[in-house]
Amino acid sequence: MDRKIVLLISLFVFTKAFSASDIIFRADFEEFIALNDTGLTWGSDYLTGINADCSSNINAPQDCHDGRDVDNNDNSDGRVGFSFSKIANDGTVLPASATSWSCIKDNVTKLMWEAKTTDNTIHNSYTQYQWGGITRQGSNYGTYYNDWDVLVNGSNSETLCGKSNWRAPTTVELMSLLDLGVSAPKIEVNYFPNIDGIFWSSQPANWTNERAMTVSFAQTNGVVTGVSLRTSPKRLMLVTQ
Repeated sequence: MDRKIVLLISLFVFTKAFSASDIIFRADFEEFIALNDTGLTWGSDYLTGINADCSSNINAPQDCHDGRDVDNNDNSDGRVGFSFSKIANDGTVLPASATSWSCIKDNVTKLMWEAKTTDNTIHNSYTQYQWGGITRQGSNYGTYYNDWDVLVNGSNSETLCGKSNWRAPTTVELMSLLDLGVSAPKIEVNYFPNIDGIFWSSQPANWTNERAMTVSFAQTNGVVTGVSLRTSPKRLMLVTQ
C-alpha cells in the first residue's frame, strides 16, 4: 500500500477516535487537551486519486466532511480549522498582524507554545539536544541526558510569556500542531516560523531504553512520528498550559 495512504489512514483513525470535545489525559491525569483537526480539506477516490476539493466517488464520509476544518474554516487566525494567537513576552495577546511574538496560544487545545527564533538566545530553533532532560517522562529506563535543561530552566526563570511551568511536550501534543493539508513544513508557518525539522517529545520509546519519540514537521509524505536514538541530537519546542 502507498505510504501516503498508510499515513492518512493511520491519522484518520487516530483523529476520528475522538471528537473535538474529547480529552486526552496526561500520565498524571491532571491535565488534558482537546484535539485539533487534521487540516485536510480534500477527498480521495477509489481505487486511487486525490481531488482538489472534498468530492469523491466513495459514499462514506471522509476527513474533509466534518470537524473544525469544515465548521470553523476561518483563515484569519490559522489555516482552516486551526486557531492561534500570538503572545507577547509579558503574556498579553497580540494582533494577528504582529511581526514579533514570544509564544503562541493554541485556542483549540488551550496549550501555549514557545516561539522558536533564529537569534542567539536559548530559544533558537536550530539548537539541538540529546534526549532526557528535566520534564521528560519516565525514570530508571536507560540513559538520560540533561542537554535541554538550559532551555527549560531558562524559560521558567524568565517566566516566558508569564508562565513558569514550561516543559517538553508529549507526542500527542506535538501531533496536535500537524497540518496535513500543506507541504512541509506541516505547521501553520504564520504563527510557527522556523519549525522545519524533527522535534523531541517528552516520551521514551516503550520497547527500547535507547530511543525516544519524535515528531517531524519536515516530511512531505510518509510517517511523521518516529523514534530516534537518545544520543542523536534533535530540536525541542516547549509547551505549557
